[in-house]
Amino acid sequence: MYKSVTLKADNGVEIIKLLSENINSSIEKENNEYCVSITDELGSGHVKAINFDNGVSVIEADMLVNKSFRIQFKKDKLNPLVLLFNTESAVVHSDTSEDKKNTIERFESLMFSNDMKDYNSLMISKGKPTSFIKIFINRKEFEKKLDEFVDNMSIDLESLFKDVNGVNFFNYKGHYTLDISEAIDAIKNCETEGLVRSLFIEAKTYEILTLHFQQYTDDLNDPEKRQILRRSTIDKIEEAATLIKDDLATNFSVNQLAKKVGVNQNTLQSGFRHLFSSSVSDYIREKRIAKAKELIESTDLNITEITYAVGINSRSYFSKLFKEKYKLTPNEYLKQVRKDRSA
Repeated sequence: MYKSVTLKADNGVEIIKLLSENINSSIEKENNEYCVSITDELGSGHVKAINFDNGVSVIEADMLVNKSFRIQFKKDKLNPLVLLFNTESAVVHSDTSEDKKNTIERFESLMFSNDMKDYNSLMISKGKPTSFIKIFINRKEFEKKLDEFVDNMSIDLESLFKDVNGVNFFNYKGHYTLDISEAIDAIKNCETEGLVRSLFIEAKTYEILTLHFQQYTDDLNDPEKRQILRRSTIDKIEEAATLIKDDLATNFSVNQLAKKVGVNQNTLQSGFRHLFSSSVSDYIREKRIAKAKELIESTDLNITEITYAVGINSRSYFSKLFKEKYKLTPNEYLKQVRKDRSA
């Protein structure tokens, strides 16, 4: 059993107004930002919205519902272009006929526009933290702003924006980038008030749009030729880094690490260069030498034992790496540490 509401609107603020009526919750308004709280009967949380110039509006939602909640968005005057960025538990998007369902997982986005069908819906699962950003673009009003974005658009994306009456169906799902994730976090965590808050959220909304258009163009390339790292890929790169740090004694190959975290070798290498300014092999060496220094300082292990403990099989090679990093051989550093201890 689930609760269902139907909202006939094509921008964020009108959606908030209708949502408040449907769930019997009052609206709080500060400047041009509208907020409706999720009632105790339905759960907890909020949905906020701001309308900007040029037909752009944004909704920020954060909620935990105690019964599944379906929101149907019914066309008002025209079908807007909609961008959904999910930051928590999966939500399910459906078109009018309910036969085209898209499950949007955490760190995934959906950019869509209905054809002449009446509505689309979003299903929110009970008992699961739900958080997302949703951007609406009235393409007829956005025409005068379009020139600022054309350089970031592919031909088919430009055609999508020129469908100002919203008559053609469009649907694109992908994993959004780390930069988009950071811009979303900035909106969600913004603590300023008044005009400054409104201007900040507007700037971040346009930043998200620009980054998303760049990502869409990048996604047209084959996976191995894509230049922009997705947020989900960043998580896998960080997982690989954790595997390395937690098990320095194991001699992981790049191929083994890539398979363990579910990316290809090229993506793993480019991810390490992006996050750590280092190749995978250099990162492993750096962490091993840093761990060896820590073991010299904090344990009574001898140099041979430390060499093997950090996964290096050659004592002379270990000594060479250590001296390159710390300007002392391991034995020289060990003597210095013991001298300092006894002082």
